Amino acid sequence: NKKFRRRYIGFYVQKPKGKFILSKNNLIYEIKQNSFNLFNQNLSEMGIYLIRFDGCRGIIKCNNMNKEKTIQLLKSIKKISSKDIEIITLGTSGTIKGLINKHMQKGIIFL
Repeated sequence: NKKFRRRYIGFYVQKPKGKFILSKNNLIYEIKQNSFNLFNQNLSEMGIYLIRFDGCRGIIKCNNMNKEKTIQLLKSIKKISSKDIEIITLGTSGTIKGLINKHMQKGIIFL
């Protein structure tokens, strides 16, 4: 039973203009669907967990063996609720604090 190291990936969702509100649940649903379609694995098998999402920016956790797959998974999501979106990864770190300090925009507080 090999112990994996955690990786935290920061991302930003580019949404269409207007009153399109993207909920954490909608995003989780799409991530689940795509993980099964792309890799025939569920999120727990891949060690993926959505830590934070505020409607635009988020942090997703995965293990170091699935970091590239997780980035590929995020980039594969092109539509949510029939709206075109694009997910842009901002960076990866071994800690949430490191990710926020190095890759997330300065002055923005994640709650």
